[in-house]
Amino acid sequence: MNVTEKRKTVNIALIGCGFMGKEHSKAWSLAPVSCPDIEATPVKKILCDAFPGAAEEKARLWGYEEYCTDYREILEREDIDIVDICTPAPSHADIAIECIKAGKFVACEKPLVLNRADGERILQAVKKYKGRTATCFNKRRWPAVEFARQLIKEGTIGDIYLYNGRYVQDCLSAIANRGPQSSGGGFADSGSHILDMCRYILDDHFDAVVARTYQLDPDGRKGEVSKRVNEEECFALVLAQMKSGITASLYETYAYSGTGEDISFEVLGSRGSMRWSGANPSVFQLSIKDGDNRTNGFRNILMGPEHPYGNSVPVLPGFGVGVADNMSFQAYEIVNAYCRNYDYNPNFEDAWEIIKVCDDIRTSEKMKQWVKCC
Repeated sequence: MNVTEKRKTVNIALIGCGFMGKEHSKAWSLAPVSCPDIEATPVKKILCDAFPGAAEEKARLWGYEEYCTDYREILEREDIDIVDICTPAPSHADIAIECIKAGKFVACEKPLVLNRADGERILQAVKKYKGRTATCFNKRRWPAVEFARQLIKEGTIGDIYLYNGRYVQDCLSAIANRGPQSSGGGFADSGSHILDMCRYILDDHFDAVVARTYQLDPDGRKGEVSKRVNEEECFALVLAQMKSGITASLYETYAYSGTGEDISFEVLGSRGSMRWSGANPSVFQLSIKDGDNRTNGFRNILMGPEHPYGNSVPVLPGFGVGVADNMSFQAYEIVNAYCRNYDYNPNFEDAWEIIKVCDDIRTSEKMKQWVKCC
């Protein structure tokens, strides 16, 4: 029997053992299996949660070596390389700033913050302490999303006329059951995904937005403030002008009955178009104008070894990829950025741009007019 040569390791401390904490924990475990060229194997060192029983139980179930209930214990540990923040958004700023001060590489779930004041505090800390950061916009790690970005750069569908993006969920009743929440979630939560995906696929930035947003009561109706689930948007329709001149339409809602969860995009160009849906993530649709009307229509392209993350997807494209794969690709990118000492994209500065656009969208709804993005 031969002994294997071990890869170097990086130690992970994860804060928050809720839904996203579980998904991130799976990703840290799966990344070295899915991605053979990862620079180091993530070691799940510490799980932190404010509730002692949850921290202890989840650390045991998810394979962490230790657990704690105060994230400040992590700051003192010289053996922790990457801190992964999966707590509710209102707590992100304080935890992230302390981790940056402690010299940790900090990964944080989106939305990074819920208001401009917290965003400015985080960015000041990043600048002052030369913080290395990552924001977990995992949706851009789907092979089809990376493929769309490549095709646009290669000019496959010509000049881009229009980008359509949407993110729909059927969880209004769950939001109602949670009761009132802090102002700033809503579109900044789920909607930030479609803003980032649009920006990333087009390799562009937002120039101006005009928006219609509103809250819904627990029955899915527009109602008086007293009847609303909370003061956060449950529906948003945004028209955006990009810096390049491309127009984008973006639509997000929590109240799409029957959809479960689905994020999707369409890109229309002078020579063709493309579209993709997260409900069927392994299938990418592409239409190219070839002058023969008999062959008009979309072709279904199965994501496989010839596409982005080719070394990490099944050899036979029909096996497909899922959310666990998507999250593991994000973990892979974070580990490589840490080990190779380059800036991760998207980092906190990128996330701050998205938060400001979310704020501009709220301003547009309030003023009922176009708002210039700053």
